[in-house]
Amino acid sequence: MMRVSMMVMQNPSEVAAAQAARTRGAAEDVRNAAEQARDIARAQREAARAERDAAQAQREGQGGTVGSENLVVTVTRDGRTVTLNGTQDEVFSTLGIAHGNREEPDGPYVVGALAILSTAMVLIVGLVLRHRGKRNLAQKPVRDAEMTERLSRMESAIETVAVEVERISEGQRFTTRLLSERA
Repeated sequence: MMRVSMMVMQNPSEVAAAQAARTRGAAEDVRNAAEQARDIARAQREAARAERDAAQAQREGQGGTVGSENLVVTVTRDGRTVTLNGTQDEVFSTLGIAHGNREEPDGPYVVGALAILSTAMVLIVGLVLRHRGKRNLAQKPVRDAEMTERLSRMESAIETVAVEVERISEGQRFTTRLLSERA
């Protein structure tokens, strides 16, 4: 049995046009996927906003302000029992608790921003200290004229002392030799 294979030769401009068409199709698919992701995110934000608005409306419908719900607190101390019954505002003011200053915890964006800023500060301080260390090591000690003059005087004084010690030792050797010849 005999096989025959056939190869189709295409014009290079046709090949380039086909590749461009495939690239355009892929780019459009990416755009469509990004648009769908944006739509989903927008829908989630709107649902969260609607839930928040509904919860706020429910709170306002129950009594107007936060802290108006009835609260019962029982405190036992030294064998005496005291029961405080009233709204949350009244009970907290009786106990001396500042309830209006409750802070909500920081959100993830605030924590992330603080983490980035503190990391940047640590890096900047480290780089400044490293630069100062290198600069201090690179500086050569400055010799002023007074210090140079003082060093030269010390050098000449040391040389003078060395000459005197050499003369004394020479005199001692001479004296030792004379004494040894007499004996």
